Amino acid sequence: MDDVGGDRGAEARRVAGLVGDLLGVLADKVRSAGPDGVRVLTEEELQRHQLSWFRAGWAEHARASGQERPVGPDRPPARLLPFPERPRGHEHPPDDGG
Repeated sequence: MDDVGGDRGAEARRVAGLVGDLLGVLADKVRSAGPDGVRVLTEEELQRHQLSWFRAGWAEHARASGQERPVGPDRPPARLLPFPERPRGHEHPPDDGG
């Protein structure tokens, strides 16, 4: 069982070395870019970017599928499918008896 612990220790050292190397490369890039060339994104900026990317993808999908419609802030970029109505008498899930 000591061998398993040794494997874990070797793996931990390997991962620590990789993380250290990555941090070193990042530090070099930050140093070469200078303080004005580095910007940290806020969570809001990141979400805005992701939403923009997502909307652009849906707009491209709509164009490719021939379903393009005008896109606005309160209008989804692709056609939405209506949710099917449940037949009468099936308003609640059936009781499984348990």
